[in-house]
Amino acid sequence: MKSKRIATILLSGAMVISLLAGCGNNAGTGSPESGQSGSGEETSQQREEPSGSTEESQESQEAPADVDPMEKITQGRYFYGYNAGPELDMSYYFHFYEEQPVLGKVFYAGFAINQIYFHGTYEVTEEPYEYACWPSREERASAAEDAEAPTGTAPYTITFYDFDGNELDKCGFDGENVYNDMENITGVGGEDAVYQFDDPEGENKDVYDGEVGYAVVDLEGVDDATCQLRLWHTGRYQDLVDMEIEGTWTMEQGTDATTYTLTPDDDTDTGAVVVVNNDGTAAYTPDGGVAVEMKQAGAVLQSSFAGEGPEVSGAVTTVTLEMYSDGTAKASISAFGTVMPLDEGTWEAENQYTFKFNLAAAGEITSELGEAGLPTVHLVLAGTQLGDLDVVLTYVMPEAE
Repeated sequence: MKSKRIATILLSGAMVISLLAGCGNNAGTGSPESGQSGSGEETSQQREEPSGSTEESQESQEAPADVDPMEKITQGRYFYGYNAGPELDMSYYFHFYEEQPVLGKVFYAGFAINQIYFHGTYEVTEEPYEYACWPSREERASAAEDAEAPTGTAPYTITFYDFDGNELDKCGFDGENVYNDMENITGVGGEDAVYQFDDPEGENKDVYDGEVGYAVVDLEGVDDATCQLRLWHTGRYQDLVDMEIEGTWTMEQGTDATTYTLTPDDDTDTGAVVVVNNDGTAAYTPDGGVAVEMKQAGAVLQSSFAGEGPEVSGAVTTVTLEMYSDGTAKASISAFGTVMPLDEGTWEAENQYTFKFNLAAAGEITSELGEAGLPTVHLVLAGTQLGDLDVVLTYVMPEAE
């Protein structure tokens, strides 16, 4: 019988800083539980050049006639890679999912061996896109230091959004290649590059299996918070309601609720049906069993500290230190609609103006009264996904209910 456990989010910022040291930037994130097998740290032999000649890639004006690009975009992955040193093949790719009820058209962008990643939705339109991309790593390396990437026009435009519908960025597409010259959805070493269509079951399968999951459903038991259920955007799930079970899920959208059917990988395990009502309440019913009342997971956010972080591609990031009703604290950084974890631990209020934190990476921190008459926290973190951080965060006054 499999033992029950509570899933945790693991950070590996220090590791990715080491991996990317030779690439000229300190970027990357840890990999939270994805609900999938395989590791994002394992790579296969890379391919540097897109299919066809350099001129063909730069002058892509028409989509291939054999397959509709609107369909082909979901049939594989769009990959770019290169060798960054002994036994280190860097990988960058896009995964575009078919449209689903509730979720829409979901994308995943995994850069630097899945250490930098983005989730959201996308739309493909028949609008020309003028791009500036290097067709290969070799051509980029042989060019002059101040040389600009070759330009061209792709017949389609991919527009990326966060899950709240905010536009993140755009790039070009021709059915065979994604022309990624984006500033907001990028990763060090994979910018201004041509990403080639690739078989997901081919030589780069280990990289694709490391895709980091986004929890589209995250529930816990009303009477027992250790009864947890997470459904990832990858179509995988992790069931910790009674015992640990993993498998795949499908959904059916109704007027007042969405029904999810869970099918375990092991046919000796028990499947289930989960009904999530529009008001946020939910019921988990195992096959042949009794329904368990569930709710959206997580403690209630009580208050927080926030401040400006480092600039990324010309945009200012936001660093937040949140305090929850169960005494836990979480530090994160937000950029381009994506929230990336930094640190976590506990907090307590010594008095109305003084808060004490004990964080895994930053250690013990006590707030001080700032010039504006509000408490401030000096947060220092080394080796994060955006390098070393040294920021001062100011207390955010809770809104009146």
